[in-house]
Order: sequence, then structure tokens, then C-alpha cells
Amino acid sequence: MIKDRVLEKIKFENKLYFVGLSLGSCSTNETGAAVIDRDLNILTLDKLFSMEDVRFFFKRMVGKQNSIINIALPENPQMLNAKWKLISREYQLIQSCELINQDSDWIQRYSHRGCDFFNELKEQGIDIFRYDIHELKSSFGLSGIYKDRSPVDCKALQSALKYRFGFKELPSNMLPVSQLEAILGAYLGIIMASDKTGYNAKIKANYNDISVIGLDI
Repeated sequence: MIKDRVLEKIKFENKLYFVGLSLGSCSTNETGAAVIDRDLNILTLDKLFSMEDVRFFFKRMVGKQNSIINIALPENPQMLNAKWKLISREYQLIQSCELINQDSDWIQRYSHRGCDFFNELKEQGIDIFRYDIHELKSSFGLSGIYKDRSPVDCKALQSALKYRFGFKELPSNMLPVSQLEAILGAYLGIIMASDKTGYNAKIKANYNDISVIGLDI
């Protein structure tokens, strides 16, 4: 774990493109992809599913070396949830119990999906980072009112992107939530490279050797 620190912006001053990828937890859950420039023009919006789709997306992407790529941490579909989690917290600290297998992914909050490929991109010298979409929305004040990913939540997010953050090219019809979350991740890249947004980004953690970025609030 890396201690919180303000993100250095010097090496990001010359970045031209900003990529957001709202990675689905599995191939049946869609992955949203967005590419924007410094003027908040949306250059690409795409919908992906398998990791092969993700690989092909980055393979054909021009300008990776001049980009900041932010990839959302997907939830782990194998993790036991709902009522089980609430009850277990009251009776047993799972990760401190020697009787429970600690090597399994079922107690991990985030999925390791695509980590090997993203580390390959990092080794190629590409500026690639991770972000937690729920924490990012909370930092922007975009969560807590509506049920997560409900139609009204999606509408509120799209309206915020259009009128609060300045994405004027967004259509009047509703975009898929994965693409909206990808645009938000791409906007985080703008914050990482510019002092004009009114926000500051910082490294909040490290996940599989890639820094996790959030807002400094």
C-alpha cells in the first residue's frame, strides 16, 4: 500500500489524449471505453466485452504513448456478498481466521481481470493507472442520492458530465452506464494533467503494481 500523496503533474503536461475504461467484472458485463482530448472532445466511445476485445481496442489505438489511461477496478464476481457479508462482519474477521483459505479470490473485493495485460502496457512505457469508480463518483458528489446504476443515477451522471464538467457533445438520449463511467475515468486523466479543473489527483493505493488514483479532497 502506498501512502496518500499528491500526484506529480510535470510529466503529464504534454499528454494529448485521455482514456477511461470502465472494466466489467466478467465477459458478460459490458466494458465501456472512452477517449477524450484536452478540450473535452469525445474522440471515441466503445462498448467491449471480452478481454480479447480490450486487447484489440488498445492494439488499434493510435497515440498510446501520448495518453493517460485510467482503468476502473472491477468488482470480484466470486466474492460472497449481501446478507452474508453483513452477518460475517459481526461475528468473524475473515482475513484473520486461520481456518479459512486466504489464498482464494472469493474474499477479495476487486477482480484480477486483465491485470497481466495492463502490466504489459505499463512495461511498454505507457502511463496506465487504476481508479475506483464508486469512490470517484463519491468524491465528485455524484453518488448517495440514487441507487447505483439505476436509470435516474445514470441520468444524473450524464447530466453532470454535460453541464458540470463541460462535455457538450453528449447526446440527449441515455448512454450506457459503462460508457459514462469511462468518460468520468478519462476526465480523471484531465485532472492528473491540468491545474485548471479545480481538482487535484493523488495516488491512493497500489493494485497489482499499478497506482490507484483518486481525488485529493
